[in-house]
Amino acid sequence: MSCNNSINIFLLGLVSGMTSDIRGSSIDQQELMTFAYAFSVTILVVFGIISNIFSIDALKQIEIRSSTVGLYLIVYSCFSIFGLILVECRLIRMLKAFSYVASFIICNVVSGLASIITRICLWMSAFIAIQRALQSFEANHLINKIRSRSFVIKQIVVLIITMILMHIHELIYRISVSDPLLKGNYICQIKYPPPLLTMNTIFSFIHLFVPLSLNVFADCLILTLISRRRATLHQTSYWNQWKKHFRRHCHLFLAPTLATICISPQLILTMLFSCVDASIKWLLRLNTSVNLIIYIHQASTFFIFILPSESYFRSFKTQSHLGKLIVRYCRLNNRINPILTTTGRSLMETRNRKAAATIELNQIQKTDN
Repeated sequence: MSCNNSINIFLLGLVSGMTSDIRGSSIDQQELMTFAYAFSVTILVVFGIISNIFSIDALKQIEIRSSTVGLYLIVYSCFSIFGLILVECRLIRMLKAFSYVASFIICNVVSGLASIITRICLWMSAFIAIQRALQSFEANHLINKIRSRSFVIKQIVVLIITMILMHIHELIYRISVSDPLLKGNYICQIKYPPPLLTMNTIFSFIHLFVPLSLNVFADCLILTLISRRRATLHQTSYWNQWKKHFRRHCHLFLAPTLATICISPQLILTMLFSCVDASIKWLLRLNTSVNLIIYIHQASTFFIFILPSESYFRSFKTQSHLGKLIVRYCRLNNRINPILTTTGRSLMETRNRKAAATIELNQIQKTDN
């Protein structure tokens, strides 16, 4: 079957898929669908920005930000905030009156940068796991050099440049074409020639499976090194120690697991359905949904890296400004609630006594009569 590029689902971006679904629906449903799509994206973006601000507030403490892992996490959180803001900016495409210049900026610049930042965060997650694993090795000249802040800063710069170079073809072949459902408007598409389409598919798998594999390998290496030392020290079984520390450090696998859950569905869809007409509503909406959940990984920084870590979460509660405000608010509620509970219980007992006295008085009056 030949593919009509003007209405092929998998050539549409996130918001272009939303607008195609909205404008292909009946007029009485369009307003509700516009609100639903905009609300879903905004909730995710607000949640993500708050999560990453909490993370930065916890990580900016001197003892944390001076470490290479802390530095990586701060940069990761900053990139996540920037990427989520770009996702929200893409909602401008849902406006009905939209010029070609504005469409070009949103399509070629904003959407392209959002895609690059998503891949940068994915690779940074792997490098964070590698830096954690390096902390478990005995120090030597090579290990100390890799664990140094200067090396990490150079690594971050090289990563950013590499991701931009690997996405140049996407930036070039992103185009704004006339919307077939609304005259005078435009939608964003990516039109690759066959060789570049194959290369892009290969890059997509590399950007997913290589960092995830590195992440899982580094986490398993941490558990292996810890378990081997504890087994030797306590003269116990290596596998018993491994299982014990896996239960204790299973949060290390949150990042690769969540990334796999969020990003794999898009790759699976593009492999199963290479060319699908936008008139197939359920598949259009499914593709739009999997394009949106990609950003959950960037939005969940606090719950992936800070909350499960005893040291980071302790720093958040005791040293960060926002953490101390939250703790103070919770303590205030804990003080007020017992008072309210005691007061409410006293009022209830008073009412019960009055009711019992009233019933007893009525019985006495009946007896006298």
